[in-house]
Amino acid sequence: MLTKIYNNKIVRFLIAGGVAFLINLFLIYWFIDDLGFNTPWLENVANVISIEISLIASFFIYRIWVWTGGDWTIRDVILIQLPLYHLSAGLAVLLRVFLIFPFLNWLGISPGVNTMIGVLVGASINYVASDSLVFKPKNKSNET
Repeated sequence: MLTKIYNNKIVRFLIAGGVAFLINLFLIYWFIDDLGFNTPWLENVANVISIEISLIASFFIYRIWVWTGGDWTIRDVILIQLPLYHLSAGLAVLLRVFLIFPFLNWLGISPGVNTMIGVLVGASINYVASDSLVFKPKNKSNET
């Protein structure tokens, strides 16, 4: 039964997303607490940097573990899939950077909880876009 659950793409997506979330959470606290990004403006800069690093990490986690098929050529991964992944995640990122994070920051919500809410909002958008656009295998002309 555990194997069946583990082999479910959505479960793997959620676990991989959890890893990406932990990367994001670690980074935002590292920037704010250890590197001194501790004004509202710098907290949002820390948010942007943390999102980008965790976004790149999540792409490769998803590519290796969730959507394992398809082409692994440098051209396809770097020039097609990674840019498509960025575009598909762009809406969620824009919402997090320009709406969710500043609004919740203004309300006094901690950066960690703020980040968690932003991640949850973007997760469903990212799954659908990744499954249907970014990691979708190329159609073979003779398959039905």
